[in-house]
Amino acid sequence: MGKFVRSLSTVTLAFVLIAFCTSAVYSQESSEKAKQILEKTFNKYMDLIKKDGKGVKSVAAKLSLKGGGQFPMGDNAMPLELDVTLEIYVQRPNDFYISIAGNVGNATIIITGDEKKTATIMFPSTKQFATVDVPDDMFGQQPEGEEETGEEPKIEELWEKAIVTYEGTEDTKLGKAHKIMLKPKDDSEEGIVTIHILDGKWDPARFELSKTDEVSLVVEIEKLEVNANISGKQFVPDTEGYTEVTQDQLMVLVMMQVMGAMGQGGAQ
Repeated sequence: MGKFVRSLSTVTLAFVLIAFCTSAVYSQESSEKAKQILEKTFNKYMDLIKKDGKGVKSVAAKLSLKGGGQFPMGDNAMPLELDVTLEIYVQRPNDFYISIAGNVGNATIIITGDEKKTATIMFPSTKQFATVDVPDDMFGQQPEGEEETGEEPKIEELWEKAIVTYEGTEDTKLGKAHKIMLKPKDDSEEGIVTIHILDGKWDPARFELSKTDEVSLVVEIEKLEVNANISGKQFVPDTEGYTEVTQDQLMVLVMMQVMGAMGQGGAQ
């Protein structure tokens, strides 16, 4: 379960830690109120971001991503604008489901299996699907019989890397939320990360990432449920009426959708 849980935490709480490589520096000291709020969220979701995933039987989430900018493509940069909704379901021990819908096309990915994991990738718009093997280390899983190494994430690492400030409250889709801004102490980095955390619930509701004029992205968390009741049918691929394609054909389908999104971004 830990391997799938970590993949989801990357999109949610770990999204903040990853974003520091694109952030900017400011001179003000970190706000104690902001720290206290982030600590409540960190502690509430500690089981979700632990390496072993203990205490988490399932996760259900719905996220929307909007924004974009210039993204590197080889030696050049291409414009890419995103307007995407993600639905994610994870269930112990090995079931994973993600649905992607938006301007990069629609796709559903279902991963199942114990010793041998497979991913079924479906494209509803073209009624095509492919089945591919999933490497054991794709989600950070250790080989059978080996214990995971490394320390658990600590929020103190966040204070070492970032200046954290409290920016008051704002309304979000999920309710009133505290607005917290994070800016790295390293003056060689660029950008700002803003987090909205629901008052009294301490759930993350929105992430905003900006890096000068290059990238601007807003992630709205419409749903995040730990130990949710998920039907096993969620992880059974329904390929009736679909045509199976090869892995090479699958890569062409993916690239066509990405290039189409880039074309939309360049036309705006």
